[in-house]
Amino acid sequence: MRDAVAAEWLKLRSVRSTYWLLGSLIPLFALTTVVGHAMVAAWDAAPPADRAHFESADMSVITGPLSQLILAILAALAITAEYRTGAITTTLTAVPNRARLFGAKVIVVLGLTGVVAVLTAAASALMSLWLAGDRPPPMEPFTSVPDALGTAAANTATSLVAALIGVGLGAVFRSSAGAVGAIAVLLFVGPAFAVYLPDPWDERVFGALLPSLAGQLTGATSFPLGPAGAAVALVVYPLLALGFGILVLLQRNA
Repeated sequence: MRDAVAAEWLKLRSVRSTYWLLGSLIPLFALTTVVGHAMVAAWDAAPPADRAHFESADMSVITGPLSQLILAILAALAITAEYRTGAITTTLTAVPNRARLFGAKVIVVLGLTGVVAVLTAAASALMSLWLAGDRPPPMEPFTSVPDALGTAAANTATSLVAALIGVGLGAVFRSSAGAVGAIAVLLFVGPAFAVYLPDPWDERVFGALLPSLAGQLTGATSFPLGPAGAAVALVVYPLLALGFGILVLLQRNA
């Protein structure tokens, strides 16, 4: 297994798409900072009666879903890129045990995206605190240090789950376009569709989707799942995706 993991790590860090995707986080945070500055400036200029209607300066509402998208795509490409180039044949010759190969890919993706998820969640929390400054609620993003740490941990967990889902979808579709499309539906199209469902299904469906789970974990939002249900969903999502992924990989020819 060690050799398989080393080989997968070498492949992942040797392709340009890995660096392009991780590099895209830089303009994402830069643009989010601009948006945050504009929001804070609008709050400063607003009369006291209007300030109560502003949202908090927690920028993870922007960086969270987009970071999930980037990491999920990176994870999917760890598998689909080999099918696109035909290198999967060579890989299966070197590692004929498909379950071991899939496990090695999961370990490598989890290691890389885990580090990135922690860094992006921490950066988002620090940026939110910096933008809000000493402004009171509702602009104040966190009520305490544990609140900030809990939000960062929840965002880290959802990003890791998104990456694991990406690995599973990559194995299922074997196509970059198919996997990326499925990821986009899960993270953006599904939530956008859910808000148009009749009550109470709009909240039930939206609350069960990945982008809403971080807020439920911390208790910041009041969707039906709640913290316990959100934690269960964060376990079920990757198990289903990885389960289907390994099943497809074992049954299909390369």
